[in-house]
Amino acid sequence: MKNPHLIWLVLIITTLASFALAEDSAQPWVIGLILALTSFKGALIIDSFMELHGVHHLVRRAMHLYCPVLAVMIWGILQFQ
Repeated sequence: MKNPHLIWLVLIITTLASFALAEDSAQPWVIGLILALTSFKGALIIDSFMELHGVHHLVRRAMHLYCPVLAVMIWGILQFQ
């Protein structure tokens, strides 16, 4: 997606979807879905707005791994409470 207005729209829609899901339920699958949406938003921001296209591929890979790894860590912490 090269159109920044479309990217912002997708980010707003996923944020509102996460908010709506969080208001309804605290079930584990809902939390997992919210974490997945947040991870998707992070990847979208990394690809679209951080301008990492010219940097070393390891930096880009590390940034792309950050969001899902953080989501899995949060999921794990919430499961063991």
